[in-house]
Amino acid sequence: MKDSFAETHRQVRAIVADMAPAHDMRRIDGAFELVSLAYAGRLEGYHELQTLYHNDEHTLEVVLCATRLAHGLHLSGRPLGDDGIDMVVLGGLFHDIGYLKRIGEEEGTGAQFTATHVQRGTEFARRHLADEPAPFLDGLVNVILVTDHRLPVGRIVFNSELEELAGMTTGTADLVSQMGNRLYLERLLLLFFEFREAGLGGFVDFDDLLEKTAAFYKMTRERLDGELQGLSPYLAKHFEHAEGVAVNRYQESIDKNLAYLERILREAHGHRLDMLKRAGLVERALAQLNA
Repeated sequence: MKDSFAETHRQVRAIVADMAPAHDMRRIDGAFELVSLAYAGRLEGYHELQTLYHNDEHTLEVVLCATRLAHGLHLSGRPLGDDGIDMVVLGGLFHDIGYLKRIGEEEGTGAQFTATHVQRGTEFARRHLADEPAPFLDGLVNVILVTDHRLPVGRIVFNSELEELAGMTTGTADLVSQMGNRLYLERLLLLFFEFREAGLGGFVDFDDLLEKTAAFYKMTRERLDGELQGLSPYLAKHFEHAEGVAVNRYQESIDKNLAYLERILREAHGHRLDMLKRAGLVERALAQLNA
């Protein structure tokens, strides 16, 4: 886990330095260190992160995507400013930290907090960043709240347009990065157990979850293009700068995942998992099911 945090931290610092060469990295550096310690169970008062799907990989992919999106916005003439950049990065780092169990919360994996994890994340931020100026901390809390995708964005009272843009950036990255992960379909099998532990979703089995994923993406697309202000295409500006090709790599991967999902769903029950063999996640999910 430490190496994953270090590599993502390095990439985030490089992108931020490209956007804002004089940017003070202390907030970003401190937040990476804090979350790395917390997830590893080395932060006083907390257990290590135990959730199967909302793990360190998910958090880091959201942070990196959010930073890339902020870069794309910057290149398109919509810079977030220093506080906005920090809100985007810290918002990504803290958005799922509410899944951490505190000492004394001994039962479950933390998935039982699915419905409340965003609020718990805002409480974590206020507790551990208490020395930050109130306007910044209030803005960061709003950014984290945007990642509660059951909360209408209109109910969040933003204090500035830049703060709102930071929130939309991190909220967009939370959705786009996970659905664009090449292992997204396999990882859904792990999400099944989180939903079951939380008593949410009403999914009967793996097949049921896979069958409902296409409908979930439709709702996600509506949120991305509506409440979240249609920011995901700005990712293409980042990749044009980084690779010389103006392509949204995340959307490319999402489209591939959805096309493959269509192929899977044409298979009969009992054969679909045979098409999901990457990274040993099916075997891990089946072992969890039979535990």
